[in-house]
Amino acid sequence: MMVTGKTRLEAFSDGTFAIILTILVLELHIPHLENNSLQAFLAGMSVLAPKLLSFLFSFFIIAIFWVNHHHIVHQIEKVDAKLLWLNIIWLFFACLFPFLTAFLGDYPGNPFVVALYPLNMACAAITLGAFWKYAFVDSNLAPNTLTQEQKQKRIRQDRIATAVNILSAALAFVWVPITLIIIILMPFLFVVPELLSNHAEE
Repeated sequence: MMVTGKTRLEAFSDGTFAIILTILVLELHIPHLENNSLQAFLAGMSVLAPKLLSFLFSFFIIAIFWVNHHHIVHQIEKVDAKLLWLNIIWLFFACLFPFLTAFLGDYPGNPFVVALYPLNMACAAITLGAFWKYAFVDSNLAPNTLTQEQKQKRIRQDRIATAVNILSAALAFVWVPITLIIIILMPFLFVVPELLSNHAEE
């Protein structure tokens, strides 16, 4: 099996994320203001608010995914074809975030639209988890510095995050606001603690 350095994987991933964030902000369009009054300004901003809010939490969700990916790749010494494809599949779901963010900003009350966002988050979490597991558990691409307990903890966190995202997608058909709240809280509940744990292990 082909084994190479990780430079091109890093460069390709970083470039893709730069494009993703650029496309994300391009969905924010300047609102039309009827006149120069405060009332007109507030009316314009109220129209923009759903897109602005969806941009805000999407930006940080994408950024946290990228930081997590960066932390994983930093510890990997080499890559093979399987790891490259796992990375590409993960980037596929990452690339959907700008579209889903715009869709959510336009139709924040539609349960079908809202459910798509956490489903994509679940897919991104699954594929990034598979990327990590292959590098650190199923191959010799990364140094064997993690204990069995640390590996099991990471796998357990990935499964919980995936389950919560799938559950939040289902809840959109019960009450849309609860799904939106879970989407906003997900980075704080799962990804940030994981990053802090990873830094503590270094």
